[in-house]
Amino acid sequence: MSDQPNDPNWLDEFEDLANRELAAGSSCEQVHPIVERWYRDLLQTEPPDSRDSIMQAMACLSTEILYDTPQEMLDEVLKMVDEDVLAGFIEYVLMIGRAFERGLQNGDLDDL
Repeated sequence: MSDQPNDPNWLDEFEDLANRELAAGSSCEQVHPIVERWYRDLLQTEPPDSRDSIMQAMACLSTEILYDTPQEMLDEVLKMVDEDVLAGFIEYVLMIGRAFERGLQNGDLDDL
């Protein structure tokens, strides 16, 4: 595992572990359709309810993630979109992650 926090491959060790535990190919064949269906269903609903303080915290976290993005990557992305759009996308990804965690907790993804 890399000691560099900006290394884009820092999750490789965890992905390799998951692939070993799930066996070759089973991840895409079994897990992906369930997650895809959950995600498509989520897109048809309203975002999870959140207190204003939670929304503010997610916006702050989005900014921190943006500032921690490797400069080379950030430079390339900012050629295509402005910083506010990118920060909004990061916040959107965090919101999806929050909804995913809720889905795991409340049984929406029990088929995993």
